[in-house]
Amino acid sequence: MSAFRTLEKDEYGRRGVIDTPAGQIQTPALLPVANLIGGTTPKSGGIWRYTRRHLFQSDSVQGIMFQTMTFLDYNLTPDNLEEWREKPLKQHFDENDEEPGFSQPLFVDSGGFKLMNSTTFGQPPDGGGSENDWGIYTNPESILELQLDYGADIIATLDFPIPQNLNQDEATERMKKSIDNAVECLEMLNDPEWLDEWGIDETPSVYVAIHGHSYEDVHWYVSRFLDRAEEVDEAFEGFALGSLVPLSNSPDVLVDIVQGARDAIPENRYEGIALHVFGISGRLCPLLALLGVDTFDSANYLKAARNKSFIHPKTWKRTKLDQIEDWDNWCSCQACQDIHIDDMRHALLESDVKYKPIEGEHGTHFKSEYYAQIAHHNFELYSRQMQDVRDAIDNDGLLELVADFAQGKNIVEKGLKRAQLHNPELREQLADLGYEALVAGPDTETFQTKLSSFHEDIDDEQEQKRTISLKYGPNDFDVLQYDGYQPPSDASVLLILPCSQEKPYSDSRTHQAVISRLEDYEKRYHKVSLSGLYGPVPEAYETIDPVMGYEYVLTTADEDQVDLVANRLAKYLDQYGEQFDHIFAYTTSKAYRQAIEEAFTRYGRGEIYPSEPRALQLTEHFRGENIDELVDRFDTSMS
Repeated sequence: MSAFRTLEKDEYGRRGVIDTPAGQIQTPALLPVANLIGGTTPKSGGIWRYTRRHLFQSDSVQGIMFQTMTFLDYNLTPDNLEEWREKPLKQHFDENDEEPGFSQPLFVDSGGFKLMNSTTFGQPPDGGGSENDWGIYTNPESILELQLDYGADIIATLDFPIPQNLNQDEATERMKKSIDNAVECLEMLNDPEWLDEWGIDETPSVYVAIHGHSYEDVHWYVSRFLDRAEEVDEAFEGFALGSLVPLSNSPDVLVDIVQGARDAIPENRYEGIALHVFGISGRLCPLLALLGVDTFDSANYLKAARNKSFIHPKTWKRTKLDQIEDWDNWCSCQACQDIHIDDMRHALLESDVKYKPIEGEHGTHFKSEYYAQIAHHNFELYSRQMQDVRDAIDNDGLLELVADFAQGKNIVEKGLKRAQLHNPELREQLADLGYEALVAGPDTETFQTKLSSFHEDIDDEQEQKRTISLKYGPNDFDVLQYDGYQPPSDASVLLILPCSQEKPYSDSRTHQAVISRLEDYEKRYHKVSLSGLYGPVPEAYETIDPVMGYEYVLTTADEDQVDLVANRLAKYLDQYGEQFDHIFAYTTSKAYRQAIEEAFTRYGRGEIYPSEPRALQLTEHFRGENIDELVDRFDTSMS
């Protein structure tokens, strides 16, 4: 069994080590999120292929985080996935001569966020659900089997994430189900017969995934799990905090949540229980390490690289490739020493070549290789930061490191001031060290009084926001069942847009990007949103409860749901399509385009834009030339 143990404690943070079958992780540590099955073979995967090579060979990488259900993003078939499950992921790469060996510890999460928005992976048939082609179901045993097939050294238990604004009853229900899943997972890993059946010699480290949007919620969650798991709690290594990425710009809330988890762990257990934070990296990591976080994971290093952005080694701001002027003095990391900047600028800023090698002064390379080099720099910077944190703990200087880092970084300063509400001694020590500007003001005398007023503010604010429910299903809204609906008689164009997470749809950034450009035709088109859950939603129905209150994202993996949406759109067109001279759709989402194209084919007409998107992803939605194409089509159709 793997184990976490504390090696050294600063007055606040701590140094530790996680022993895994694949070696040790020295904490605090940041694990890069990497896609290990971006294609059907280890050779494929574009930017991920080159990024993996850097990660596998880097001395800075202590472990790799892999998202269990990531195959859904890359159009793998069930047969493709089955091939990957035949042997541990590391073995796939070790047996490929073109790839460096993959030896670092592998942390595999549960895929909770993917499963939350899926209608495909429900309960197994013997649990009242339906069989699916993947043989994967939303229950602890199915997900644990998948994690073990991947060869995980560390796993997170199957969780039920809590979206922001979820009503309290459902949030509590999901927290209880996550705790039930964690207990069941640990019971299986403590069952010799179950382990023998699966041929497991060494069990992975287990992190109990937890969720909550307040100090109280998370504190209750951790305390309740520890009460429930008395017989198996020695078999887990720590807690993993999820649902935090949307809060990365709310450091005060983030600090409260981390502190809630930390305070719920009994002092006599603290040295043996690690604390992980999902999805957070960069500026907030030293502060969260100060509060007791041991490990982090993030894909931000690659997300920035895809946007041709380097993390600035001093300011920590994203800096575009074309904004770097003095390259020779830019950064001393090894990744930057290996970059031929003129070749990179030519390939990424000047060349129109796609999917083919681009010739430069230092050889020919794919664009993907250059993106991977930027990602390598970004991760090396994050790794350097973690080493600085570990060194500071060794030298009893973590608070000074955090204070120095917080200066000029408002988000870190705000979080540090929030931390003083939980620990008033921080205020005194910062003052003694000469960081008066970082000392919380006199209005924050005690944690409890400030926290109380904070939650009152939150409650007042929430009254202005919609409350969502995850219990809405396709039958809760179908416009064809509304007798009173008729498209406006003066509209000559039907415009179909994909739904948005923000409600009402018309207020969303994605809808406004299109609506604002069609201002001249405001009264001449009828906008219908295509909901991934309900199908067509005319604008007049955007504010009714089932539409305002649901939370769902359509994916190509949910074939039955794509078919449902396509069928409802086709029926809508059959009933109302003849009222319109033109039928246009605008979307860059693969799943929504698939449903729309199928409906247009069945109906016999309809045009979808952009006609040739560069990529089927959200960023394409906002590309000026794509919207221009739609506007030009409106111009010609209305002339």
